[in-house]
Amino acid sequence: MANVNSESNLLSRTSEKVQSCITDAMGSFSWAFLGLAAIRIWIQCTMYDRYAYTDSGPITVMINLIRVAFIALLVLIVIIAGFPRKFRTILGWFSVTTMTFSGVLFLINVQLSLPLITHIACLLAGLGIVWGGGMWMEFYIRLRPNVALIYATMSLALGSLGGLVLGFMPDTVGIMISIIMPTVSFVAWTWSMRLADRNIANTSDTTPHKQIPSYTAHITTHDNNKRYIPDDPQPIDTIYDAEPPLTFIRLLIGLALFMFVLGIARGFPFGSSIQLAPLYQTIHQMTSIILCMGILWWVIGRNHFMRYSTLWRTEVIFVAIGVILLSSLDAIEVDVGSVCILIANTMILLLLWYTCYDIARNSSHSPYVILGICWIVFLLFRETGRLLIIQFPPEIEMVMLVVPLMICLVTVCIAVLFGDAIPHRRPLFNAIKTYVEAEYDREHPQPREQEHNQNQDMRRVDLIALDSLTKRESQVVDLMMEGLSKASIGERLFISENTVRGYVKNAYTKMDVHNKKELAAKYYTSK
Repeated sequence: MANVNSESNLLSRTSEKVQSCITDAMGSFSWAFLGLAAIRIWIQCTMYDRYAYTDSGPITVMINLIRVAFIALLVLIVIIAGFPRKFRTILGWFSVTTMTFSGVLFLINVQLSLPLITHIACLLAGLGIVWGGGMWMEFYIRLRPNVALIYATMSLALGSLGGLVLGFMPDTVGIMISIIMPTVSFVAWTWSMRLADRNIANTSDTTPHKQIPSYTAHITTHDNNKRYIPDDPQPIDTIYDAEPPLTFIRLLIGLALFMFVLGIARGFPFGSSIQLAPLYQTIHQMTSIILCMGILWWVIGRNHFMRYSTLWRTEVIFVAIGVILLSSLDAIEVDVGSVCILIANTMILLLLWYTCYDIARNSSHSPYVILGICWIVFLLFRETGRLLIIQFPPEIEMVMLVVPLMICLVTVCIAVLFGDAIPHRRPLFNAIKTYVEAEYDREHPQPREQEHNQNQDMRRVDLIALDSLTKRESQVVDLMMEGLSKASIGERLFISENTVRGYVKNAYTKMDVHNKKELAAKYYTSK
């Protein structure tokens, strides 16, 4: 009974922290912020047969290859001509229309079964989903790291819950629901953007740790006060611009290898899609939901750092177990193996989405170009592997040769390319670490309070006048004396941790000190 109460209290505290994070960043919570879940429900109904099978075979491949072509075209347009907000809105209406009509055509084709209608529906679906899902990055880049993580995980979990319910419904019901999902997503996106703009306009005069990125345009409100309105938000910093190009090439190559193996695994070992019983559909969707909630509990509830490499290695575990079970050719083990592959396929959506968000926050490059390139590699190599296994399903005697090759390939690419050593300038997901440290500082203020009490009979010296510190160096020293870590200081001042280290080094040199104790001795003087 005590354990039950303890777990209940822990869940309650986690829920309170999630609510506090959202309230702190957005002012209030709206279900519209989870509108990305509607896109995932549409994808499951239209492209993956509600995961009653591992996928819809050639239809899934066709739609995704059309997506790749349209993403590449859109990325080229953004690079050459830019991507103004008005054009993004027009593209949003186009996406809603094409996604809706593709659902209508799929519904009609349930009765007619005409190849021409199938091809047109696939074309419309592939064209629409590109910006139908991509538009949500426009909202996410306005969020702080912890809040973006909350909405991304909750959206994926909600989409999995919707897919679980639809998995027990007839095909026609699932398709009819998919028809309204694009409109639901677009309305939710519109409302979310409006609330984000309002939040930005209302928080122009804030304390340093509440500041938000600057924006390129502004409006005059009804009270004749100018407020910044987001069009293309400036990055927090541009530290990834200094990263060697080879780093991102290596990351993309690693992603390509992993997705190629995942694509083969989705059709392995027979080449065709594997039908899943309701029990295995439930296991897939519920495990995805539990993993999403586990990430929130670990980062938000327990204040632990979420490492990029840890998530990738988790992906490897699911794929490796899935491939081994599939190779057994036993009916039950094949079903369980397929579930493992589907879980990896679901969770990588969260991993890649947050990776694109994280890079965009710390790079001067367009977030839509970053998202587009990542998704091109993600889809192209996955569907290439899937198409290969459709066209050339391995013979029984070849299965045991393909399995070790797949496992070795994915293990090597993860071990070599997705470690914490790259990028060199700043670890991916470092903002989550900064958030965790800031939360710890907030929840454990005793050392700072004791230090303040010890120094209450002292006064701060004029660092700028006496030691020739710059205004920013002085500001960093002040925050250090408050007890903040370098990571927390970077989060408050919207600069990288490495930049903070540079300011600290300069301050130490100018003040002729070598550690924090000597710094404190020179920082205070008797009243």
